[in-house]
Formats: sequence, structure tokens, C-alpha cells
Amino acid sequence: MIAMGYTRLKAFEETGYVVLDSYDQAADPKEWLDVEYVNWKSSGVTRFAPLASAFGEMECNGFWNHTPPRTDKDGVWVEANVAVAPRLVARASEPGANIGRCRVIELQPNSYADALYNSHLDDNNRRNPDGEGWVIRQFMQLTDNPGSFMILREDIDDPSTETRLALPAGAQLVVDSERMWHSVWHVGNEPRYCLINSFESGPALEKWIFERNPVTRALQIDAQHLAAFGHAVMGVVRWQVQHVARLEHEFFLRLEVLENLERHALDQRQVLLGADAPAPPAVRLQQEHVIGIEMRADAAAVHE
Repeated sequence: MIAMGYTRLKAFEETGYVVLDSYDQAADPKEWLDVEYVNWKSSGVTRFAPLASAFGEMECNGFWNHTPPRTDKDGVWVEANVAVAPRLVARASEPGANIGRCRVIELQPNSYADALYNSHLDDNNRRNPDGEGWVIRQFMQLTDNPGSFMILREDIDDPSTETRLALPAGAQLVVDSERMWHSVWHVGNEPRYCLINSFESGPALEKWIFERNPVTRALQIDAQHLAAFGHAVMGVVRWQVQHVARLEHEFFLRLEVLENLERHALDQRQVLLGADAPAPPAVRLQQEHVIGIEMRADAAAVHE
């Protein structure tokens, strides 16, 4: 989809984020403990380990702050960190999309108030030429922090727009981070680690997202009414899965059209549309679809 001069993905239209199937993080080595970090403050007390930067240097600056300045795409691998983190590099490369900055973040524990104070919008698309893919941000949770949350707000001054996404090991989130104010409320005694990638929107990223059962709306539940929500919760979950199925149908129908067009160019066969398109694959109603049951109490109880 072309919007405001850029190619954007339909999956982000409704909420500005998607949550994907969890990844089996426990099966991977803890390479984030072996990479080299640099002091770089962003949304709290943080350090970053760059895997890809503007010119392959051990630094984390925005690509537009270099000479020549450019947008957050076409990152260059940082050899020293790539050498000790091949699995992290493989995961970042898996979508097949153009990668800009690729970094591991180390975040120290903080408070909800700190997280809101540090909430921000990214600047991924500064100097992004018209007609190219909109750059979004992907978050791959490395450490197991189920009591910590990514906090998203469409309007930073409006708590009613807030969504909290839990961060167990293997959580995979993709966010339009120039639309959604975002930060992490990290509870615990140890640092949180996460792989963060800038990706250009396009067919490769769209395909990768839809192969991982994207959920476009986390459940928002008032804590004091949770016990009474049993059947309603399942109703919302069913709505989520139906919504995902509808998005998948649109996506795979579009793929079918493109494939048929390619075949037509080769052998002049007629392009088949509409009823001839294949049915979308079945969407599994499993636990991974329930990814954001927010325990929202009244406003007075939320602030620390």
C-alpha cells in the first residue's frame, strides 16, 4: 500500500503494531552476553551493542547524523560483534528485508513513571526518499521478563490509548515507531536484553509477518473485572483470530494475483481472480494469540 509517498504495510493500519508468534529463545545461545556494548542513552539507563551501523563502526548514531547523511536503511554489519553473535545476525536477517540499525539493547530496571517519561517516537524515516518503503522497528525479546511491558500510546498525553505488551523470552513485536509512542517498563533486579532492528516495509517483510500469525490488538481488561470476563475474553480472542484471518486472506489473495501475473507474462495464460483464489490457511486458536491481557486498574492505581 502506498500512503503519503511511502510503501506501508496494511497490518499496521489499525493499531500501529503487531505481535507475532513467540520464538523458542531458550534453544539459542546467550550471544548478547558476548557482544561489545557502547554507552548510548535511550529510554532509560541503557547500553547498546551494535550489530549493524551506518558504516560498520562500533557506534549507534542515527544514519542521518553521518556524512553523507541518509535514512535508517542499508546498515553495514559490525564485524567484531557479528563474529560472536551469528545466531542474532541470522535472526535479524530472516525477514529478508532491508536492515538499517541492528542492535541489542541492555535496559536496567525502571518504574512505570520512568517509562512514561522516556516514551518517544523514532525518527527512522528522516531522509527516506518518497516512493520507498516506510521503515518500522522490530523487537525480539531475548531475556525472560514476563512481568515487564512494552508500553505503547498513540497519544502520549492520553492514557486511554495505552497498550501494554508482555515481554517473556521469545516475544516478537513489530511497531510503527514513528506513529506509536513507546518505551519499556522493566521490573526486576537484572537487565533486560532485546534485539532491535530497523526494517524497510515491502513484500519480504509483509510475507515474514503474515507467516507468524500477527495479532493486531492486545486485550485490554480492567483488573477489578477480570474474574467476570471469562467468556468475553474468549469472544475478543475469537475476534482477534478472525481479524488475522481476514488480513491473511487479503495478503495471500494479493500474492496469488502477483504469481498469476508473473505466469501470464511467461506463457500468456489468463490471470485467475476472485473465486479462483486459494482459501487462506487455517489460523490456529492457541495461546500465542493471547499476548496482551492488560491488568488496567483505575487511573489512580496506575501511577507510581
